[in-house]
Amino acid sequence: MVNLFVPPSYMAVYAKCVDASMPAFAPDEWIEEGKVYPVKHFTEPLNQGDGFAVTIMDEDGIEIHPSPSHWSFASTRFELYTLHLN
Repeated sequence: MVNLFVPPSYMAVYAKCVDASMPAFAPDEWIEEGKVYPVKHFTEPLNQGDGFAVTIMDEDGIEIHPSPSHWSFASTRFELYTLHLN
């Protein structure tokens, strides 16, 4: 089991897409290079040195799921930014 991290109310996390190359499967929804997405939540790394899974949302706050079996994106596709709100 992997821990799921949800940013607290005083923090906003954003993901800027740096790698929009298509995966081996045909995704239902996909990301755009250079676009910044709000992050809903993310996991801890599965293995030491590996990235983690990031669940992102569109501008309407709806989660973007590549397919019914892939609900998140690899963190290696993004530059992550954290804003602390006061």
